[in-house]
Parts: sequence; structure tokens; C-alpha cells
Amino acid sequence: MRDDGRLEERRERPSPPVWVTIGEAPLREPPIVPGYRLVHWERLRLGRLSLLGLLSMPLWAMAFTGVAAALGGPRQYALVVTPRAIVVGLLLLFVVVPLLHEAVHGLLAWLLGARPSFGIGAGFAYTTFRAPVGRRAYAAICLAPLVVLSVAGVAVMVAWPQGAMATLVVLVGNASGAVGDLWMAWRLRTVPPDARLYDLADGFAVLAPEPGQV
Repeated sequence: MRDDGRLEERRERPSPPVWVTIGEAPLREPPIVPGYRLVHWERLRLGRLSLLGLLSMPLWAMAFTGVAAALGGPRQYALVVTPRAIVVGLLLLFVVVPLLHEAVHGLLAWLLGARPSFGIGAGFAYTTFRAPVGRRAYAAICLAPLVVLSVAGVAVMVAWPQGAMATLVVLVGNASGAVGDLWMAWRLRTVPPDARLYDLADGFAVLAPEPGQV
């Protein structure tokens, strides 16, 4: 997974601005670590992924309602368009969903020994950590919000039909916002098992041991 020819191009492309940070600021570039070399630098194209997330919303909605119905949950949903419903929906999508999503990222990172930091940037919220982790740990941190919140949300839809519509909004918002997480997890498939992964402000870096290093 070595792509030296593109590393300089990635350095020239500026990272998106970060407005608020709680904890340590995110790494902007891969660190220099003695005994390790940079073999891959993945940078997310946030605009494209955001568009893909929006386009995926109907598919996620069908998936969650189908699974909930199969497990005994509601089979019909009433979409109520009122000022109150619009305000509640916006709060769920732009406040509740990002908080839950990033909290799950941070919790798993903390459980795996990485100290998480949180922040808000230009059109996105993020969780990051400066400690290196392995491929499996990084994949687990990436996918945790989608898996954990989807399972918990479907259970809520089945057990509490009155709140199924609000829960569905949270689930669809969370899943569509996890497109970048899915992309990063997919890109990890060719990462060497002995590599160190560093989370960056808009992606991740893969550092592998120099030849002859353990």
C-alpha cells in the first residue's frame, strides 16, 4: 500500500479548518517516527462523501424500517410536517446525531488505549487521537458508531413504537454520516498488519517499520 508519488500532492492540499477543539488538536500531517516510514496517506474528500451520504439516506431508511418490521416493530410511519416537527428533526440531525456518533468513536478509542479529542470544523464534527493504533483497532473505531447506534436504534424502534419515527431520523442521519467511516475502513484492507495508523484531521496515515526493524 505504498503510494510515494501522491504524498507531496497530499501535503499541498490544505486540511479543512477546525473551529473548536476539546483536547489536543488533530494532527494535520503524518508524524515522523524513528524506525518507521510513511507508506500511505489517506485524505477524505469531505464534499463528495457528504453528497454520497445524502444520496444514501433513502436506502438507509428502507434498511432500518425493514429490519425493525421483521423484528416486530412498526410497519408504517407517519411523516408529520409541522414547525415543531421540523425543529425537532433539525435538532436530532445536527445536534443529537453528531454528539452520539462522536461519543461512540471516542469511547471505543479510549477503551483501546487512545486518548480521544473532539472538535467541530467547517461542516463536520470529529473525534481524533494522537496515539498510534493497529489496523483492527482503527477499523473498529471507524465502524463503532454505525454498528452500535444502528443495533441500539433498531431495538428502540421495536420496543418503543411511539418513538420509532424520531429514532429512525437519528439512525438515518448517523448512517449517512458514517460514509466517511465506511470508506476509511474499506481502505484499511491492504494495510500491513504490523503498521501503525495515525488519525489525522481529514484522514489517516499508515507508517510501516523500516526494513530490518521489528
